[in-house]
Amino acid sequence: MSTHEDNTRLDAQHFPILAVLFPDERAFLETMANRTHYLPGVPIIQEGQRPETLFLVHEGLLKVNKRHGERIIEVGSITPGDVFGEASILYGSPAGASVISIEPSALYEIPGDAVRRILDNNGRFFRALSQLAEQRVAASALAVSPLFAVLPQAVREVILHNGRILSLEAGEKLFQEGQREEGEMYLVLQGEAEISIPHPEDAERKLVLAKAGPGDEIGEIALVCDMPHAATVSAITPLKLLTIRKESVLAWKRRYPAFRDALYHCVGDKLQRSYRSLSALVGEEKARALTMDHLPSREAWKAL
Repeated sequence: MSTHEDNTRLDAQHFPILAVLFPDERAFLETMANRTHYLPGVPIIQEGQRPETLFLVHEGLLKVNKRHGERIIEVGSITPGDVFGEASILYGSPAGASVISIEPSALYEIPGDAVRRILDNNGRFFRALSQLAEQRVAASALAVSPLFAVLPQAVREVILHNGRILSLEAGEKLFQEGQREEGEMYLVLQGEAEISIPHPEDAERKLVLAKAGPGDEIGEIALVCDMPHAATVSAITPLKLLTIRKESVLAWKRRYPAFRDALYHCVGDKLQRSYRSLSALVGEEKARALTMDHLPSREAWKAL
């Protein structure tokens, strides 16, 4: 249950993201905001909903959960001074995660239409919310990735700080089969990608080996196997990816054995799936030459 209070006061001291607003814009949002109290264990946003509300946390602590396959993963927390719900207001998209109060919490809730009225006239506010939304999506993708989830939280924060976000339109290629890797691998943040090769029996057709979605890695096979890209990756839908430098991946591999083993397992598992797809078409020997034979031994991988 929640209760509402008037006399709302929004300021940049409590909510740093509001520092980009003009005084009249902040005053307008104050007139539109409700201060709402939530008991522990109350879902504020459910994943998949379209909340149409910007939430500003004045008091309390909330957790962020995301569904990945059959798992529910806690991907972060939201504390006083934070805002959430921005992605649905910016893009009209469903919420990418659930937000639940874990202690008594007081939130300011501002209707999406009021927020959009400010966004239409204040480019700095639009950029601030857009950057926050991108960081949230990237943090969730890192947390649900079986590969990057084994890294310490501090390292994942460095990835967020240093990573470059790349956007592709539907139909655009990330890279082509046979292209040398350019010192980067990728983590899918939003959208869906297709991984394909020319069909072994018909060069005019393609064989789709797999699809990749949020939390999936792309480009790590070429990095681990030190080879050109073995497949073409294209965007099925508009696609956002986080780029991660090869030098950083190799540094984490040397420092964190769990990450080294997870990366090797990830590559081996993908090559094994490709081998099974190809063996029925070209025979086991050729399929192995195209896939599993490129995987270095565990001892060689540890020594790199």
